[in-house]
Amino acid sequence: MVQQQTINDSEFRPIDREATVQAVKSFFSDRECYDGYNYQELKRMSGAWGELKSPALSATGGGSGIDNGVEQRFIKHTECLRAVQAVNHALEGCDRMCRDILVQHYIKNEPVRNVRDALHISGNATWSNLDKRACYQFAQCMEYAIDLYKVNRGLVPPLQIFL
Repeated sequence: MVQQQTINDSEFRPIDREATVQAVKSFFSDRECYDGYNYQELKRMSGAWGELKSPALSATGGGSGIDNGVEQRFIKHTECLRAVQAVNHALEGCDRMCRDILVQHYIKNEPVRNVRDALHISGNATWSNLDKRACYQFAQCMEYAIDLYKVNRGLVPPLQIFL
C-alpha cells in the first residue's frame, strides 16, 4: 500500500505581491540594492561587458601563497555569471507576454510607450496589470533558477517578499 503525502497549507507563506513587484523593479533598475546586486551590476561583474583573460601562469610556480587576486576575480566572475544565467533561465519560465515586457522594458530599457506599441497593449490599466504580472512571474521563476544554478543568495536580493 502506498501512503500519500500531503502538504500542510501552513507550510506556504503568503506573498506580498506589491512588495514583490517593487523588489523586481528595483533589481532591474540602476538603483543600488541593499541585499545584493542589481541586474546591471551582475552583468558587469560577470564579464558580459568585457573580455575575461586567462591568468598567466609561471612555469616555475613562482607566486605568493597569500592571496591569488586573479583567482579571486575569476571566482567572482563565475559566481556573477551563474546569477546572470539564472536570470535568463527565469525569464524563459515566464509566459511570452511577461517575458517580452521584462526584456524590452527592464533589460533593454525601452520606454513604456515603445513597449506598449510593440506588444499592442492599449490602456494604462492593462499595461499596469501586465507589468505587475510580469514582475511577479519573474520573482517566482527566479526562486527556482537560483537553486538550479546554485547562485550565492548574497548576490541577488530577495525578490519574493512574504507577509
